[in-house]
Amino acid sequence: MKLKTFWYFTKEASLGLIRNGIMSFTAVFTITLSLVILGCFYIVMNNFAYFADLAKEVLEIRVYLKEEADPITLQTEILKFSGVKDVKFVSKLDGAKWLEKNLGIKEIFVTEDNPLPDMINIKLAEDAKVKNLVRSINTLEGIEEVEYGKTFIEAMLVIVRIVWIVGISLLALIGLVVLYIIANTIKLTVIARRKEIEIMKLVGATDWFIRWPFLLEGIFLGLVSSVVTAVILSKFYVFIGQYIKQIAPFIPLVNAGELINQLVMIVIASGIIFGIIGSVFSIKKFLRV
Repeated sequence: MKLKTFWYFTKEASLGLIRNGIMSFTAVFTITLSLVILGCFYIVMNNFAYFADLAKEVLEIRVYLKEEADPITLQTEILKFSGVKDVKFVSKLDGAKWLEKNLGIKEIFVTEDNPLPDMINIKLAEDAKVKNLVRSINTLEGIEEVEYGKTFIEAMLVIVRIVWIVGISLLALIGLVVLYIIANTIKLTVIARRKEIEIMKLVGATDWFIRWPFLLEGIFLGLVSSVVTAVILSKFYVFIGQYIKQIAPFIPLVNAGELINQLVMIVIASGIIFGIIGSVFSIKKFLRV
């Protein structure tokens, strides 16, 4: 595309936005509101996923062994399973010492045999699928019982799944709303210039020559809305992060810089894509002359 032609398209797009100033402002406001809601769900989903990953890092699976079990062989077998980061053998004697230290009672089993079993503590990798791993460990010979935070893990998986489903559904709904707003905003400009479009078609103007100014209008609406959204969400996340650190410093949040960079790119890309698609739909039927 020649520079002169591009400036012509830009000028026509600007005139279209100015002529429908109130509608353009309303479109920017509504698209911004929609993208802010979308961005908030993205923030929530990322932090839930981050919290779930941290939970896996601190979570340990405890494998209690039968008396005849060979701990060295079992450790070797367990390390072969996917999702296992590290293993540590804890003998019944070490377990008794741990109890004595934490309960403040010396020689806790002085009057009876140590009833504690030998066990293996398993640290999980980030990609660990806990249920599958527990199922695999239970197939090994010499395993008495496998203990892990089943209720906590299942609750986390349910919450993360619900958040993802709601987020994807909301994304689809907001996408349709944004497309409808952009399409109707640009349609007003198209209707006002319908006769002009018909004349341009009759004298040989290509569909793309006619379409470009309206595409630029949609891109501009989406871009302005996404930039405003990115600023709002960035300030909001920094504020919320600082507030949560003050009242509940134990709650982990995704690093602000990392999340904001991702958020800005996603929001701007979404705004531009919505603008292009909305423009294409708004002018399509008017090109059939």
